[in-house]
Amino acid sequence: MTDKEFKRLSRAQLIDIIYQFQLQVDELTEQNRELERELADKRLRLSNAGNIADAALEINGCFRSAQNAAEQYLNEIKAIRDETEAERQRILAQAQAEAAAIIAEAKNTQGDYNSAIEAILQEYGQEHSDNG
Repeated sequence: MTDKEFKRLSRAQLIDIIYQFQLQVDELTEQNRELERELADKRLRLSNAGNIADAALEINGCFRSAQNAAEQYLNEIKAIRDETEAERQRILAQAQAEAAAIIAEAKNTQGDYNSAIEAILQEYGQEHSDNG
């Protein structure tokens, strides 16, 4: 409306227009409050979502650390197992070598023993043949 149109309105009409504007202002103010509440609620949800995301990342980090620790532990166990197997093989080879040496020495000793008995029997046999 132009100024001329407003001047032609009666007092009651102007009051009615003012009243309608006031109703619109009140309605818009209420809508504004509602929108501000919704915005605050969304901000709170976003903030919480950020906190949840941060917590999820932190938990993922914990899981990653636990997985790395478990893998490191398993690798250490495998390394110890491999070292133990190598030590077992070394001890077994050493025992087999010692057993072979003992057997060879026993065979030599048996051969020496057999030679000594044969020599004694020959000497004993000559003594008896000379006396007889």
